[in-house]
Amino acid sequence: MEYAAGGICAALFLKLRMGRPHYPERKGEYSVRSKASNGLAVWSNADRPSDFSTTPFPGCETVLDVFNYAVRVNGSRPAVGERKIINTETDAKGFEKLHLSDKYDWLTFAQLNEKVANVSSGLINTCGLKPKDKVIIYADTKADWMITAQACFRTNASVVTIYATLGAEGVEHGINETSASIIVCDGKLLKTVQAVASKCPSIKHIVCIGTDQQEHISSSKLPKSIKAHALSDIQDSGSKKRCDPVPPKSTDTAVIMYTSGTTGAPKGVVLAHSNVLASMAGLNDSADLTNQDVYLAYLPLAHIMEMAAECLMMALGAAIGYGSPQTLTDTGLKLAPGSRGDAPTLQPTFMVFAPAVLDRVRQAVQAKFAAASPLLKKLVGAGLAAGEREFHAGRIGSTAFFNALIFKKVQKLIGGKVRQMVSGSAPLSRETHIFMQTCFRCPVLQGYGLTETASCGTICTPGDFSASVGGVLTSTKIILKDWEEGNYSTKDENDASIGLPRGEILIGGPVVCQGYYVPSDKPNAELQKKNETEFSLIDGVRYFHTGDIGQFTKKGQLQIIDRKKDLVKLQFGEYVALSKVENVLKQCPYVASAMCYALSSKSHVIALVVVNEAPVKKFAESNGISGSIDSMIKDPKVVAEVTSAVQAVCKGKLAKFEIPSKLALDAEPWTPDNDMVTAAFKLKRQNLVKKYKKALDAAYA
Repeated sequence: MEYAAGGICAALFLKLRMGRPHYPERKGEYSVRSKASNGLAVWSNADRPSDFSTTPFPGCETVLDVFNYAVRVNGSRPAVGERKIINTETDAKGFEKLHLSDKYDWLTFAQLNEKVANVSSGLINTCGLKPKDKVIIYADTKADWMITAQACFRTNASVVTIYATLGAEGVEHGINETSASIIVCDGKLLKTVQAVASKCPSIKHIVCIGTDQQEHISSSKLPKSIKAHALSDIQDSGSKKRCDPVPPKSTDTAVIMYTSGTTGAPKGVVLAHSNVLASMAGLNDSADLTNQDVYLAYLPLAHIMEMAAECLMMALGAAIGYGSPQTLTDTGLKLAPGSRGDAPTLQPTFMVFAPAVLDRVRQAVQAKFAAASPLLKKLVGAGLAAGEREFHAGRIGSTAFFNALIFKKVQKLIGGKVRQMVSGSAPLSRETHIFMQTCFRCPVLQGYGLTETASCGTICTPGDFSASVGGVLTSTKIILKDWEEGNYSTKDENDASIGLPRGEILIGGPVVCQGYYVPSDKPNAELQKKNETEFSLIDGVRYFHTGDIGQFTKKGQLQIIDRKKDLVKLQFGEYVALSKVENVLKQCPYVASAMCYALSSKSHVIALVVVNEAPVKKFAESNGISGSIDSMIKDPKVVAEVTSAVQAVCKGKLAKFEIPSKLALDAEPWTPDNDMVTAAFKLKRQNLVKKYKKALDAAYA
């Protein structure tokens, strides 16, 4: 399940304007309310309250239809682009550094279509690909990923997505559950597949994509029963023997998307072509995109947020330039000295961010501001204060004076042409929202959706400055269902102290998936139960029970206020929403990542904090504390300073019982690679508690 997802990601462009961006707030309601036959309140898009949008373009019923439409309309325009790796080097610490070309190389839509047809034919010729087969893509985000996916759709094969950061156990689970015979794999990930290959009897072919394909294949040690191919050879085969396409039906499965899984084994979410098309339709209705737009793709394509964004951008004829989180800006960790970042090279007009990335950007910018001269610090402070005032007045960015003097330089970090950002996959703090919109002088929009709803739910408009995730999309409807245990009810709007209807969010419409993948020959009682209990049919509309708690404003804007799984009841009956506390903790400059921890046998909460190294070192050194960051965070003075700063940030924003009484500090970042967070940077609480159990017990002692 994914929060604040993606196609949302592609939403609501307005035409680029000179001078201050200004977007008037919508007049009237964002969403309108009606009643279902069972009495439940239903919220629908105010512009389309009685039915659903199901396709972005007339006559298109499948992802293949939409791709063909985009090719017909935009044949000679740039479609997908990448930068060449000139060479690599290893630094003193043993980290790989990349020298990248100073420009993007592009395929036009016509050239892309030719390549897709060749790869599709080559998979048939070489690997025996048939309609309804399942093809696993296990790779980082790159042009080859999307090319392979479109090649599968051309043959009515289903794409199975597995995160590139998923370890051997997760990869083995995905292969064996789907019984896929073809795996499309990054060369650098061949070792992981190799490690589980003997336990996965269904594997017959591995197709290597990315750079140095032949080199990775020759150095691999796969079982003799598995044939390895370079994508370049697959393409050559298809160019010599072209096979006719096998168009899918709207009811056929387009994607089985394995969620990254915060607990337990990943679940495969089954999305039909009709689900993906409805997602595109709802997002397209809320957008003002053109084929002049440029999108920087760097988030995992195995995440619904990124896949929805790229599908819509490609459908509309926009250019997609591929990058990497570690080469995004000029200070990217994998960039060799002298190489420019992807964003300043591409100069995108639209970007999508996970809130965790925006939090890091904010902290990095704040660190640079903190290192400035006293005079510049004062100017920065005044500029940020002006930006906050403008935000509350319904205007985007700081004043022209401060923008020209200070924030123009910040905007160049991501190319200087971004005119809209979208945040998804988790809640974005109000403070980070205001900070980013001030610095980058463009709308930062929040949206809400899940993998199970093909990324769709709600989206903010650029003129909506409320603390919400916006109004209902045209391809969805939303129901709030009472949750007695958490004391949330739609009748809360009659309580003067609350005044708004509240409850568990149910998202319905043609975007809702077919359920979780359960193969007929491998029954899974847990998933079968989820398919029975987490989906409902109400007045002929299929709804998904999200587990998130929301409320609707008087104008029909959805606000996420809680989550069932994140709610912990303390010793004296108070409920604590863990994610709510964590969102506040991240506003402290000393905090890079945080996990709130609570036991029902206790009357207070504690927190596990990964420190932000630069400010902690600065404090330590100014107080005569030397050594490594690991030794610094054990010093009582440092612990006291971080604890005091965290509690100060919490005051006025959290109730007394929600403020962590003690902290456990660590310096190791939580990443998908060490399995502490998902690829969407959601906390894997069980893994964190297991690793830090002694520290958490000590903090609670």
